[in-house]
Amino acid sequence: MKIQREAFKKQLDNEMDDIKFTKQREVIDRLRQITWKEKARLIWNKEIELPLLPLAAICTVICLSLGVKYFTNYDYISDPMTAKADELVEIDGYVYWKEDLEKTVMRYED
Repeated sequence: MKIQREAFKKQLDNEMDDIKFTKQREVIDRLRQITWKEKARLIWNKEIELPLLPLAAICTVICLSLGVKYFTNYDYISDPMTAKADELVEIDGYVYWKEDLEKTVMRYED
């Protein structure tokens, strides 16, 4: 039996001598499950290509929108209609908003 096995092995080796198996690592990797560490390594090991022109355009739009928002929030100070509501009035050392003072005075006058 042992001699017969050796003969079969020798014949198989002679027949398979010209065949080369080159993807051993891929087959072995598919046999076992991938651990979470290997998955994390695969995710972090990716190269990202960012095109310069669209990226620059997006950054410009974001900066401009933030700038417009910033300047529009502080434009209300120069508006004369809202500037009156923001006036302070000092009476006997106490400081009041002019609008609140007028509302209180009107309430007690009626």
